[in-house]
Amino acid sequence: MKEKLTSRDIQARQTREKLLRTAMELIAEEGYRNVTISRICKECGVSVGTFYQYFSAKRDIIVLMDREHNEYLGSACEIDSAKSAGELYLHFVEKYMERIEGSGFVLSKSLMLGQLEDNVGDDEAGVHLQREFLGKVLAYGRETGEFSPNAMSDEEFFELFSVTINGILVTWFLNHDSIDLKPYGYKHLGRLLELLKKPRK
Repeated sequence: MKEKLTSRDIQARQTREKLLRTAMELIAEEGYRNVTISRICKECGVSVGTFYQYFSAKRDIIVLMDREHNEYLGSACEIDSAKSAGELYLHFVEKYMERIEGSGFVLSKSLMLGQLEDNVGDDEAGVHLQREFLGKVLAYGRETGEFSPNAMSDEEFFELFSVTINGILVTWFLNHDSIDLKPYGYKHLGRLLELLKKPRK
């Protein structure tokens, strides 16, 4: 039986959610660098001390944004035996690109800059979801004979996938007026499939 929430518990939850959503909206509009904790608190009508009751630093917002992104991917992708491993991988890539595109240029750039500036790495829980799904796709592809059992390991593939994603995003950030992110990312990440089909020399 769930413990009944008190009015104080409900108010605390609402305050935390308001701070989080306001921070995300401001970062999406103005960029991570330009949004301060005091500005977030002013928009919410609370003190800076209240912010620190729920978050240890501005970097926590970045971690939570990243977690939401990765949880969306985890829930959007499941192994479907009616599809080939390659199709499952490309579906995952498509959802990944859609999520980033849907977040918008400023928010996506702010997320990456926030990770770099505040030394916030990828959220471990979120990364685990990506790694777990891609690992299942690789195992499924080897089992069906679509991928070579002698190609790269799961860890090698995930590292290459991560490096490629980051390269795609940096290129988009620098050339966002001339690059259509979704087809650009789909094309480059799709090329990784060929490496899974060739045995290691």
